[in-house]
Amino acid sequence: MFGPWVDLLFVVNITWPLVLLVMIAGGIETQLKVSFWQIYFVTTPHRWMTLAIVFCDGDRFRERSRAFLGVAVAVAVACFGIRLSTGTLTCLLAVDYAWNAWHFAAQHHGIFRIYGRIGQPERTDFMALEKVLMRFFVLYVAFRTATWALPASAFGATSSRFEAARNLLDFAVLAVPLVLLLREFAAFDRRAVGRLAYLLSFSGLYCGLLLSVNRNRPALVLMFTTASALFHAVEYLAIVSWSVRSRHGNREEKATIFRRLLPQWALCLLIFAAVIGSGNWLMQHHLLQAWLLLNVIVAFLHYTYDGMIWKSRRRVRPAAGHSE
Repeated sequence: MFGPWVDLLFVVNITWPLVLLVMIAGGIETQLKVSFWQIYFVTTPHRWMTLAIVFCDGDRFRERSRAFLGVAVAVAVACFGIRLSTGTLTCLLAVDYAWNAWHFAAQHHGIFRIYGRIGQPERTDFMALEKVLMRFFVLYVAFRTATWALPASAFGATSSRFEAARNLLDFAVLAVPLVLLLREFAAFDRRAVGRLAYLLSFSGLYCGLLLSVNRNRPALVLMFTTASALFHAVEYLAIVSWSVRSRHGNREEKATIFRRLLPQWALCLLIFAAVIGSGNWLMQHHLLQAWLLLNVIVAFLHYTYDGMIWKSRRRVRPAAGHSE
């Protein structure tokens, strides 16, 4: 997409094992520090970035302005209504977790497809199966992570049989990335080395998280979860950058906001992350409930708009790949 090293660092995310080792070596204190930077200055900005590319890209916004504004009003009204009627955000946070898991799954598969279309556009066999397998695998890991601490009685089962069945299912699901990897190695082509590298990194991360859950290692589960959130947010910012460059990089194009920002895009991203992260940190310390509600609204808009903006431009290869 950009070049070998940029892709490896920011899309394939080859540094996530190093981040994990740093957290393991430093213990819970280091993990909390990494989580702080991940939550406020990576994950939160990547969600707000979706709103920026919807409302600051005039051409994109005009294409579906009523839909974008309608979604914003509907999400805000629904979230405010549930918050006022229940007095808590528990329901919204549960929806957020499930929707976020689907969002993770869709994004990982979308980037995997982008690499496939770049390297081997003629390869179209088993695309539907790839989509199902990758999304199922991420959703299963997310479900196991959310329920791993629940006792067998919560599922109406006896402890010993339940644990044996759950462990067996975990290892059966690990066959999913193995099948995908074997298929990639069997059909290896140097043009698709990015696709293979991405699949290796993705598989290592989620297999590690699932095995940590299976082995009942709470500290490792927390560290892998942090690493997966970093992986997701960093690759999203990278893919947005690639899409912006593809969409606004033509020198003959009219001078849009993004066209003006492109020469200093990396610096602009850093400033954006610093402003959004600092603002959220201040809100969290002074207006906790308002901060929680605002972030749930932004998260839901992020998930919805992400599907709309990529799927609505199938004629543009970056968008079409991501929408798969």
